[in-house]
Amino acid sequence: MELLDSLGLVSATAASGVFTLLPLGLRVHDRLSSIARRAFEERGAHTVSFPTLQSSRLWKETGRWDAYQREGALLTSRSRSGEDLCLAPTSEEIATATVRDRLRSFRDLPARLFLSTTKFRDELSPRGGLMRSREFTMADCYTFDTSPEAMRASTGFLNDACAAALTGMGLTGTFQAPADGGSISAGASTEHLLLGDSGQSTLLACGHCGNRGDAALLSSEPTPHTGEPVVNVIVFAATGPDGRRQPTAVAIRSDLQVSARKLAEATGATHVTLLDPDLLPELYGTPAGTLTPWTAAQAAGTVLLFDTSVSALEKFAISDGADGLRTSMSWDGGRGLLALTPSGTDLHQATPGSTCLRCHQGHYSDTHAVEVAHVFELGRQYSTPMNLRFTDEHGAAQTPWMACSGIGLTRCLQTTAELHRDHHGLRWKAGTGPADLHLTVLRADLPAMRERTDHLVRQLRNRGITLLIDDRTLPAGDKLRYARLLGLPHHAVISPRHNNDEVEITNRWTGRTTTTDPSHIPRIFSTRQ
Repeated sequence: MELLDSLGLVSATAASGVFTLLPLGLRVHDRLSSIARRAFEERGAHTVSFPTLQSSRLWKETGRWDAYQREGALLTSRSRSGEDLCLAPTSEEIATATVRDRLRSFRDLPARLFLSTTKFRDELSPRGGLMRSREFTMADCYTFDTSPEAMRASTGFLNDACAAALTGMGLTGTFQAPADGGSISAGASTEHLLLGDSGQSTLLACGHCGNRGDAALLSSEPTPHTGEPVVNVIVFAATGPDGRRQPTAVAIRSDLQVSARKLAEATGATHVTLLDPDLLPELYGTPAGTLTPWTAAQAAGTVLLFDTSVSALEKFAISDGADGLRTSMSWDGGRGLLALTPSGTDLHQATPGSTCLRCHQGHYSDTHAVEVAHVFELGRQYSTPMNLRFTDEHGAAQTPWMACSGIGLTRCLQTTAELHRDHHGLRWKAGTGPADLHLTVLRADLPAMRERTDHLVRQLRNRGITLLIDDRTLPAGDKLRYARLLGLPHHAVISPRHNNDEVEITNRWTGRTTTTDPSHIPRIFSTRQ
């Protein structure tokens, strides 16, 4: 980030987490945006432009107005007419509302809408420059389908388009990993990641087989516990496909966390959240932190599941209310308790040091990665509350299934700059930097050099080559040093000491310098844009 700033691509502002894209940085940003748009349009998406300033009415339809305000992530305002507005951090509501106004029949589906917009999120502690900022640009795509199977086909389309876009941006080495989509997603999600110390996402990776991914999704055998482990009971509200909420209790070792995504998969729920602790006394007659497996097993209307970390335990401890713990418990019961026969389900998040269940030999350790794109199954999480409908082939009203993807363009700008830099400075892949060719003009103050420059520029632009022309009145050494730091794929120098038919060309990736006729320049490098 410091190099981007010092070279004049990006500039910090008085507001933390908010940056100005200077001319060179904007060139890169626009090129990356064009690459993403081309990748999606070539695969059948249509480009739209959604407003970032949105009415609270849309967000209240899905319940996210209050939820996001509780999180403190929503930047809001009120118009002079009294309308509550927000600077949207994401576009599910406006995408659904836009399609709702026009969708009529199953013949209108699938619909796949690509957009590139500025988004806002009131990050508590923005950090890492463009990696996590309050104002950022996303290249998104929203899909609408007639069935869950068609939605999953659309997620394949989204993952393929994201992979092509990232490759076109020069982000080689990206890999896909299952992820926990959080509150946005109603189903499976996939992250597109790059390993790197500057990454702000933490993954687990197996040191033996290389299996890696989100701790909430990886299968693992927990590290052994010395002594008698404590068995906790955590209660969730699992929302089924029919919209009904079912209290679902999970018995799990106290040093582990329940994976909401694994729980959703195990129960078939479309959405899983922690049950409000204030409801526990009414449902179970005991406050949070004092539930036991026996309490949950005997509660009417509650589903009880056992994590694999506890199902095979011979002896363990449970909460004994305000008096502490009851030790030497077993599933055989005793002490006035019924016998339980737990069937273990993998519901815990993997942890560093736990055993990888893909190879059963390696252990997981933390690794850092940059999340550059994410694909989500949205299901009917937004289409149902927003009353989005279409008429199927039998004339019946149906609710579409949605999916979406997001590529962080401003994050990709910083990531691609950092990924390929060397000890000399930046190195841009063809088609991604501020231009294809950096043209340095020595003694640009001389009329003859200005004439040569104008003639060469016309030639190259007519061949579709984008140029960065440095004709500043600076010492030659400063201009050559800047060109190497900026790192465009090719650097050309014209100088009074060269003949009119000579240009010195340096390949930034190989370091090789040659002298050639200007007419040969288009053959030297790709003009992919």
